[in-house]
Amino acid sequence: MSPQPSPGPLPDPALAREAHAWARALATGAPSTADGAAFRAWRAQSPAHERAWVEAARAWRELGRVTQAYAQTHPAVAAPRRAGAPDPRRRWLLAGGATAFASLAVAGVVRPPLGLWPSWSEFNSDYRTVTGEQRSVALDGQQLTLALNTQTSVNVSTRGGQPEIELVSGEAAIRAARSQPCAVVAGAARMTLVSGDIEVRRLSLGEVQLRCNAGQVDVRHPDASLVLRAGQELRYTTSGVQPPVAGSQDASDWRAGVVSFHDLPLNQAIDEINRYRPGRVVLMNDALARHRLSARYEVKDLDQAITQIQQLYGASVRRVGDVVFLS
Repeated sequence: MSPQPSPGPLPDPALAREAHAWARALATGAPSTADGAAFRAWRAQSPAHERAWVEAARAWRELGRVTQAYAQTHPAVAAPRRAGAPDPRRRWLLAGGATAFASLAVAGVVRPPLGLWPSWSEFNSDYRTVTGEQRSVALDGQQLTLALNTQTSVNVSTRGGQPEIELVSGEAAIRAARSQPCAVVAGAARMTLVSGDIEVRRLSLGEVQLRCNAGQVDVRHPDASLVLRAGQELRYTTSGVQPPVAGSQDASDWRAGVVSFHDLPLNQAIDEINRYRPGRVVLMNDALARHRLSARYEVKDLDQAITQIQQLYGASVRRVGDVVFLS
């Protein structure tokens, strides 16, 4: 039987946050038997804890219904679970929350329709940042440093005595001051960096954006080999490489904790917001998606973007936990 809201006051905001954190962790992580026991112990602490969980489960059931409707109208964003990948339903059975998860209608998907958790290749990376997190990593002493933007995964290895950095997903800045080259792999291209500062970002549909801020970087792609110099950027896919162009001035804003939009279609702006903001913002209205947005926000204040979209375009805002639906 599905949990039902019990009469009484709303849960304490702190307990509500904890309950939603449990819901997300149990649905999207890889909990052990000990995790399941910890969840049951948390839930049994008091009637207030139980009520917080009931409300969180109700919210996630609602999210499941909206997610299912979204998936039916946007089937291209759903992908079948890979063979051998763990079944998310089994995780909720472990914690005694199978009914709540079943209502989500997203079981059996490695990356659910709303992109609520990373792919397995991202989970298994050497270094990974979660939504809203930025991280610096020093390699080879201080001669090679990585700055990882939000939702970024990288692998680091050594091949022939040469460091190799693979960008699995997201966006990273790589700064080198070495006598020996460093290899960088992203998508279809392999790069060689000796001394300089570059930024690499994996975009949708297999496209990669490369920017050189200092020094130069050699780029080898199946279709072309070239040198990208300071102040230039380019894009490539598996099918080809675009010619280098002058780099945009705000491309590095993320390294200062800022997200910039310049006359960007709203659907693309929402995609960018979702890289930094925990939860998810979902556009349910195709006409709304065609509006454009110009603004600058600090990463920590991205809810201001939702308020501005609501005020500018009269969007209807519906919140389910930390998922926001705009229509």
